[in-house]
Amino acid sequence: MTGEMIQIKAKEFLQKRYGNANFEYNFSIGWLEQLKARHEIKFYRRFGESGSIVMENIKDALPQIRAKLENFYWKDIYNMDEIVCKQIIHWLQSN
Repeated sequence: MTGEMIQIKAKEFLQKRYGNANFEYNFSIGWLEQLKARHEIKFYRRFGESGSIVMENIKDALPQIRAKLENFYWKDIYNMDEIVCKQIIHWLQSN
């Protein structure tokens, strides 16, 4: 979850709590940093950089992966790229 996502959720919570109140609250970078410090929220990278992938290892593994996929129907195989994964993670974290 990114800092921007936290700021967006904070705005949504404020809207739900107070409805259409006549005040504007700025969930600034400073606000975000104080929130993270107060609640000891840390940033961790789940996955490394895509540049760290060794293409030779992928080429060696492809025949094994294809052999395993032969046991499944095409309709049961999902191809999830990075954007789809991020959208699913965002959806799961927001629900």
